[in-house]
Amino acid sequence: MSSNKRVLILAGDGIGPEVMGQVERVMEWLSARRSFSFDVQSGLVGGVSYEAHGTPLTDETLADAVAADAVLFGAVGGPQWDSVAREARPEMGILRLRKEMDLYANLRPALVFDPLVEASTLKDEVVRGLDLMIVRELTGGIYFGEPRGVETLPDGTRRGFDTEVYSAPEIERVSRVAFELARRRDNRVHSVEKANVMESGKFWRDEVTALHAADYTDVALEHMYADNCAMQLVRRPKQFDVIVTSNLFGDLLSDCAAMLTGSLGMLPSASPRPVRRGRKPQGALRTRARVSARHRRPESGQSVGGASQLHDDAALFVRRGRRRRPHRGGRSGRAGGGLAHRRHHAGRDDGSFDRCHGRCRPRRARRARRLSTPKGVRTMGYRVAVAGATGNVGRQLLAVLAERNFPADEIIPLASRASAGKEVSFGDDITLRCTISPNSTSPASIWACSPPGSAVSKVHAPRAAAQGCVVIDNTSQFRMDEDVPLVVPEVNGETIAGYDARNIIANPNCSTIQMVMALKPLHDHARIKRIVVSTYQSTSGAGKQAMDELFDHTRAIYMNAREEPRAFAKTIAFNVVPQIGAFDTDGSTGEEAKMVRETQRILDPEILVSATCVRVPTFIGHAEAVNVEFHDPIDEEEARELLSAAPGVEVIDRPFDGGYATPVDCVGEDATFVSRIRRDPTVANGLCLWIVSDNLRKGAALNAVQIAEDLIANHLVPA
Repeated sequence: MSSNKRVLILAGDGIGPEVMGQVERVMEWLSARRSFSFDVQSGLVGGVSYEAHGTPLTDETLADAVAADAVLFGAVGGPQWDSVAREARPEMGILRLRKEMDLYANLRPALVFDPLVEASTLKDEVVRGLDLMIVRELTGGIYFGEPRGVETLPDGTRRGFDTEVYSAPEIERVSRVAFELARRRDNRVHSVEKANVMESGKFWRDEVTALHAADYTDVALEHMYADNCAMQLVRRPKQFDVIVTSNLFGDLLSDCAAMLTGSLGMLPSASPRPVRRGRKPQGALRTRARVSARHRRPESGQSVGGASQLHDDAALFVRRGRRRRPHRGGRSGRAGGGLAHRRHHAGRDDGSFDRCHGRCRPRRARRARRLSTPKGVRTMGYRVAVAGATGNVGRQLLAVLAERNFPADEIIPLASRASAGKEVSFGDDITLRCTISPNSTSPASIWACSPPGSAVSKVHAPRAAAQGCVVIDNTSQFRMDEDVPLVVPEVNGETIAGYDARNIIANPNCSTIQMVMALKPLHDHARIKRIVVSTYQSTSGAGKQAMDELFDHTRAIYMNAREEPRAFAKTIAFNVVPQIGAFDTDGSTGEEAKMVRETQRILDPEILVSATCVRVPTFIGHAEAVNVEFHDPIDEEEARELLSAAPGVEVIDRPFDGGYATPVDCVGEDATFVSRIRRDPTVANGLCLWIVSDNLRKGAALNAVQIAEDLIANHLVPA
């Protein structure tokens, strides 16, 4: 049995004691039937504390809360205390707990469960599958701002006033919570304020925007006025993933979101205790309770404290249905239209996909998720340096290394001098600080290089290689060097063995990777003669600044403002740009030339390739329309069988509306998806394919990590 966890129950007023009585029954059941054991203590808070002690929260109860591993809080307030002085009102008990324990971020998930969907007052199609998170700032704003009070003016008029005030650190820390949560969910944040009429709202928007630009450009950020947000929660709630807002607006919007689920009682929340350096994260559980609508509803509070096991339990609830990381994109794998849902109905012509509307809830295929090596346990001795760690691909490299439990003793994030000292995430619980690249190459066994441009690789990759590192380079610098392997492990993994000529391995272009993943099994079967490909490439392929430009230009159009192109030759918002890279003398662009040369080098130099590469206004995920002519006969059914059996490839190809994969579907997925497989009637042996993939994962980070895994499995000796 695990060690006892100290739990403080503060039942409070109204319905609180009734709810907490049932909570204690659950805890007793866990103690009797599971490996949990609790030391339970009770205390008074709110109106009952005022009646007993003359204060809504005693110093002794506050001390017990600080010492507890978790606090379960019921409800406070009631009409019998309406005439009590403000400082003694029951609600001051929960406000004091929040402030004294610095519980600045309140996480309020709103989920609609299928069996309860009819409990909502909104239509089935509006709320079914809803999963959003409200991050409410909890220790600042108008509830705590000064000055406040009631005064009498010289003319005898009485006036009441409160102050909405926020500092930059208060906004930054709660916004970081929201951005980090979004990275674990659908990678979208709505920041809510009233910047149009409130100076504090304008300041809030500016601070969130600055933080996003500095550290979270991989997360989609949208600003929204609070009144519009309230309307949109009722009109189209599934547009939201994570909402971050102030104390007052969070209080209002979370109650609105609760009714989307059918009941205020279905909106629990957690207020994790802040994580300090050198201290294990702590969290808390909270029960939401309200009295009958005929009476004034008591102010529900949130729990405080938190031991690791209880924190994990809370996290499991908060992250229920957690989707693959990231990014700006759709809800891949969600029932009701995602890829896992389509796979569930694959091969069935009974119309079940159209009828079920997600009710079947297919089990989602997940990436392998292994636990990190316990502290103090020696791994294989590898040290991995990640160059360009603050960029799109660099962050993905760190995420994939953590997800796949890469056997490294040390991960060294490298960045430019301008980004040195920035913190980056490694997995869910570890933060690493970036150092400057040239001073950090020597300790590494493997150097994963993804800087913004090949010039950095040209200088630093050979230096690292000369010091004994094996460099896996994601730029175009070495791809056409004959003594540098150009590798897609599922396609030509055997060429990794040639790494020792220069200690450098090249990662192909992202568009090339997904295309050769799909074409390799077909080429082995029927020999490809000619390829004509048109790409639809997201802005993330051009870096964080390009993604920001898409966001800024889109916003500018809605605001009737003008933004000049910076990352692209023409505006990217609501447009497509048929230029990726500089033009060559033959009229092709650099990206098109890469696809031609790299495909020939990886598959077969005799294959004829024509490419047209286009940048489109999406954030993540590349798509390709590919026309292939073969030497030997092959039909669409043979192609489906070959592709279905190919490693790293998934076929989503059903002849009904939505029976195909799109870039939004592939975000956060490891596979390359092939759809729209059909015969090309213009040639004797021709097929048409639609190929999509996450360009930051398989198109870059995952491919590099797979190369590194092959290296340590078959070639390298640990230090």
